[in-house]
Amino acid sequence: MDFSLEHRTFFIVGFVVYVAILIVVGIICSRKNKDGEDYLLAGRKLPFILLLGTISATLIGTGSSLGATANGFRSGWYGSLYGLGGALGMFVLAFLFCSERDYKFMTLSEEMQFRFGGSKKIRDVMGFFLFIAEIAWLGNHMNGGATYLSYVTGLDSLSSRFIIMVAFGVYVFIGGYLAVVITDNVQILLILCGFLLILFKAVPFAGGWQAINDAYVTAGKPAAMGFYGLASVSAMTALSLAYTVGISQVGTPGFRTRVYSAVSNGAAKKAFFLSGIVLFLFSFIPAIIGMSGFALATREGATAVLNNPNFTFAYMATTILGPTLGLMFLIAGLSATLSSADSDAMAGITILLVDVYSTVTGKSIPKEKMVFYSRVCLVITLLAAFLATLFAQDIIGYISNVVGALIPSIAMMMILGKFWKRATWQGGIACIFSGTIFGLLYLFVGPFQKAVVGVFTGPAIPVSLVALAAGIIVSLVTPKVIVSEEEALRLVIEARERTKA
Repeated sequence: MDFSLEHRTFFIVGFVVYVAILIVVGIICSRKNKDGEDYLLAGRKLPFILLLGTISATLIGTGSSLGATANGFRSGWYGSLYGLGGALGMFVLAFLFCSERDYKFMTLSEEMQFRFGGSKKIRDVMGFFLFIAEIAWLGNHMNGGATYLSYVTGLDSLSSRFIIMVAFGVYVFIGGYLAVVITDNVQILLILCGFLLILFKAVPFAGGWQAINDAYVTAGKPAAMGFYGLASVSAMTALSLAYTVGISQVGTPGFRTRVYSAVSNGAAKKAFFLSGIVLFLFSFIPAIIGMSGFALATREGATAVLNNPNFTFAYMATTILGPTLGLMFLIAGLSATLSSADSDAMAGITILLVDVYSTVTGKSIPKEKMVFYSRVCLVITLLAAFLATLFAQDIIGYISNVVGALIPSIAMMMILGKFWKRATWQGGIACIFSGTIFGLLYLFVGPFQKAVVGVFTGPAIPVSLVALAAGIIVSLVTPKVIVSEEEALRLVIEARERTKA
């Protein structure tokens, strides 16, 4: 759709007003930040209802909204598989990893150090790997938000990504993690209202369910209308996508921050479980919108969305609701990317501040300077993620390849350290290095990538297998150091608070 200058101005003004509201929330929240722990973890007092809102808002993010709608456009019900994989990841976190809240960790690096006998080597290594993982996720969210802006404003992708970075960076900079949580709860309401409104009008506008079915049959894609659209793709393709999404949720530091900031592990467990239910139910909405969009775009000859399915949600919003109302509800789509990006930004700066800084300098930051340094780290994190966006455009492709290559080894290390008492710190480092090296080879060596795709269709499954095998083998050939939980926790706290001249 070609938008008039009036419509574009309306959207830009609405977007600016919306971000201004989020900034006001950030200013209000900043008054509660008395120290670094308040800024980074909201004082570890988040109740169930706020946790449910922030986790759900992050889950219904770039991949599960923009990417899933595009997948629904391409492959019908297959578009809802992303949500199934994400929901399974939430259930794993709910039932296996929420008890870590009681140890009062600040980062996943500290949790890893604890699980591998309190070895500081684990923490030093993991800080860098986890920061890279958050950069990967942040880049994905910036790409998603930029897609909306590019579609409406006609701006180039680079400019759009920069605007998105500034938009969520400002209110996070001011208000810290509490601002992220409160704005996430505002945004989840907007996301659900926007998507539901478009859903109720999408199928009738496309000509009804039979018209949608006929569109796929005519296009030679009848299998897209079957159970999860599985007959339209190979079994390994479907398994790889669902596994990539699920295991990436388990290994993403941003979700661990929700555990550490919860008022209790019971509140965290219930919030993760119900968020998984919310994502599972929501997953059918973008798929239906995407399928309706395929029927409508095919009938109307909408070349922009036919050539780039990532525009599907924006196309449907503005076509079904009209340019004015549709552009307003595009902010719901932008909320999905902003609410995910701000959470990963906070996790990234916490890792950079608590882990990477102390590893590089040998010092911890004084509590009275923590908020200032947190804001400096936020700027560094945002710029690094902005640079990462230069290497990928397609949303699901980015998740399947970049995220699938870098994060599964983190999840494997978590699982190894928590559930296998024989694991050694050497095995943990072997796990993360071997998986990451495999993932980098996949990303940068064409013949290697082609060979992996030929068998697994994506990197997540083989990365997990390689990382887990390396961790087990190296652990078995290195001596196990017996350290009690109390001693391991003492070593974690000591590493966090040490200050060297």
